[in-house]
Amino acid sequence: MTLASFLLLGVAVGSAVTSQLIFKHWVAGLGVQPLSASGLVNLISRIFQSPSMILGILLYGAGFLAWMFLISRNSLSLVYPLSLSLNILLVFLFARVFLSEPITLLQVIGVAAIIGGMYLLLAK
Repeated sequence: MTLASFLLLGVAVGSAVTSQLIFKHWVAGLGVQPLSASGLVNLISRIFQSPSMILGILLYGAGFLAWMFLISRNSLSLVYPLSLSLNILLVFLFARVFLSEPITLLQVIGVAAIIGGMYLLLAK
């Protein structure tokens, strides 16, 4: 992968992780949402009234655009597992730091396995 590809990967992953943290933080303030037509309409209405959710959606869109450039230049069988692994790792870490979510030993073992898989994926 070229430097440009690594930068695109960083933008794609950074945007995805940041938007997911924004989404989780925002929806946590709402509580459990009802699965109904009126609940859906209410949720959509509240999303578009929230500057943080609009920012999250824009970041998600920026990540999508970076992803399109990234996969136009690289093998999907390389960048998809790498991207997904980085997303999992960063969400795992930042959810603990910023959202105070608990971490279990099994989760740590799983993340260690993912890091090992990333190493193998990039090893030549």
